[in-house]
Amino acid sequence: MNLPEYGRGLVIEEYGEPMKLRDFPVTAPPAGGILVKVETATLCGSDVHLWEGAYERHGLRLPLMPGHEAVGTVVALGEAVAADSVGHALSIGDRVVWEHESCGQCHACNVLRRRTLCTNRRLGMLTSTDDPPHLNGTIAEYSYVWPGSGRLRVPDAVESAWASAASCAFRTVLHAIERLGQMDYRHDVVVQGSGALGLFATAMLSTLNPRKLIVIGAPAGRLEVASAFGADETISIEDCPDPAERVSAVLAATDGRGADVVCDFSGGPGVVGEGIEFAAPDGRLLIVGSTTQTSEAIDPTLIVVRNLTLFGSTSAEIGSYYRAMRFLERHRDRFDWDLLVSNTRYSLDDATVAFDRMKAFDEVKAVIEPHRNLSGTA
Repeated sequence: MNLPEYGRGLVIEEYGEPMKLRDFPVTAPPAGGILVKVETATLCGSDVHLWEGAYERHGLRLPLMPGHEAVGTVVALGEAVAADSVGHALSIGDRVVWEHESCGQCHACNVLRRRTLCTNRRLGMLTSTDDPPHLNGTIAEYSYVWPGSGRLRVPDAVESAWASAASCAFRTVLHAIERLGQMDYRHDVVVQGSGALGLFATAMLSTLNPRKLIVIGAPAGRLEVASAFGADETISIEDCPDPAERVSAVLAATDGRGADVVCDFSGGPGVVGEGIEFAAPDGRLLIVGSTTQTSEAIDPTLIVVRNLTLFGSTSAEIGSYYRAMRFLERHRDRFDWDLLVSNTRYSLDDATVAFDRMKAFDEVKAVIEPHRNLSGTA
């Protein structure tokens, strides 16, 4: 088919400053790659952090194009691309999600078998738009699945907004929770954070039938979603702003023992230290949300005397995408996934409004449809 000559994309030219829409050339995908028309993109908290300059310390080169959660419709397949990463045939018009690019040649890729730790890992949103193929993020009309990126065809029963939101948040959650090992009716579990990560985690953890599932977060609307997704109790950081009060609340809810499993899906200041404070003896702590904090005071003595185990977990590989999509499909009647995504479908022209609403915590997942015009039609 004939490719469009240009595609628009949202660009960060200066951190914290208004983003601009720019035109970029659309070219055929390289061997092993895929060109997609971005059907739906959702915003992650890290997109907002990127815009604010939180990752500037990593030496990124501006300009940058935000966005890494998306469902794309296949426009062109590069040479040797006939199937997705699990063997499903791919054709023009299929919906796909995809992961960041890994090299497949380093120690992490081939010895550790953990592509999320790839030495040469490349993320589109962190790659300057000066570098080909330029449309490197997903807040754009078109984007590319790079040759070293896993890709997955989206099941027909999974709506694009759900799949897009899951393509970062839920696969990250699923990978992290699977690392923890067994959880069941014997365990009291606390989820710190009621953003997309925390709410996806609440849904998944509720299917494991813990003794008690407690979610700490805000605002009230998100805690209502947590309850709908299976939380037995919620603790509002707005009503209970003192960490010591929250520690007492968790102890009171767990017969004074504390939480057997603590999951940081917040990344807020002091969240890890707080989790250690209310962790039960022989407890497990999962740290996922703390990606922008550079330091935090914790009490290492508690880790020792309570025999605590700490797990860090970053991102996820294509297998986690696959299981996340199957979870969405399997439980679509149990959980109202629409509660996680915005009712408003933002156009590319008003994408900055979506960023502002995410920053103000007015949306869990803002949904952008780049080919929708301002009148609201696609």
